[in-house]
Amino acid sequence: MKKPIIGYYGYWVFLTYLSIAAAGLGIYFAYDGSVRNAILCMIASGICDTFDGRLASTAKRNERQLNFGMQIDAMADLLSFGVLPAAILYAQAMADGSLSLANAFIGVMIALAALIRLSYFNAVEMEMHTKQEKRTYFEGLPTTIVAVIIPITYAICNILEKAFLPVYNILLIVISVLFVLRFKIAKPGIRTQIIICIVGIPIIIYILFIGV
Repeated sequence: MKKPIIGYYGYWVFLTYLSIAAAGLGIYFAYDGSVRNAILCMIASGICDTFDGRLASTAKRNERQLNFGMQIDAMADLLSFGVLPAAILYAQAMADGSLSLANAFIGVMIALAALIRLSYFNAVEMEMHTKQEKRTYFEGLPTTIVAVIIPITYAICNILEKAFLPVYNILLIVISVLFVLRFKIAKPGIRTQIIICIVGIPIIIYILFIGV
């Protein structure tokens, strides 16, 4: 007898669903005028995405569950690190009264670059899985790093009392190019991932309690 609902709801996909929920909430906050809260949601998505793969690796999954996890992870990353950054851009531009076609182009650019990168990553990952190969490096800038770069940039602009929008426009252009540019980055181990999260704590505290 088939289950009444489709999809999988084991603990191994829980963090991915949380990442999607945080990104959706971030988009809401962005269009509600709270860029700060939207960026905090992006950080939450980044933390979930950092550890979801390791959590999933502890579960015994069949081939369909493995493929489902790979696809849902890519969709979560697209929403969190492609669509949410674009939403923040549009929201900030509207708040500044300077929304333009250029902003629209940059927003589309970051979302499209993330989509292309994630789709290519999945295609390569499926080939490696078939050959039973392990990934030791990433090609191009990993999308999750957006959850580190954008909050740091936002905090620095806040501290220096500089306008965030002009810097953010340039930053998204650079990130979009790095998403699809072919270069190698070593895949971080668990220690590196934990260190990155620890380094991010002061940024979260600043944005949450001190910044505007």
